[in-house]
Amino acid sequence: MEIVVFAEQFRNGRWDVWEHTCSPKEVQAVVSSALARANDRSLNAKPTHDDFLESARSLFEVAHSPVKRPDEGDTRVYCVCVDQLVIGVYEKIRQYSQRLAETHDFAQAGLRMSA
Repeated sequence: MEIVVFAEQFRNGRWDVWEHTCSPKEVQAVVSSALARANDRSLNAKPTHDDFLESARSLFEVAHSPVKRPDEGDTRVYCVCVDQLVIGVYEKIRQYSQRLAETHDFAQAGLRMSA
């Protein structure tokens, strides 16, 4: 199973995008946490999408300071991809996708100008 976590991370005085592919141990931790959340609701329950997102948040968010005073490295998870399934906050995913498209368009324009 592959799990990729998307978040905002506070670096150099501003929030920036952060993407992390989980190691096998991190995958096991997210899955175990999601299973535990599901079992808290009902014995032998299957994890929901929200269980996976909340598990990733609890494992990767280190933001404990108020939003007005974030510390270097604070992280706010907004999306988790489990294999091919995307689970997250729509607006944040849209912003991230738009930013990638703009970066791609800028790079393509630069390549055309240098040719």
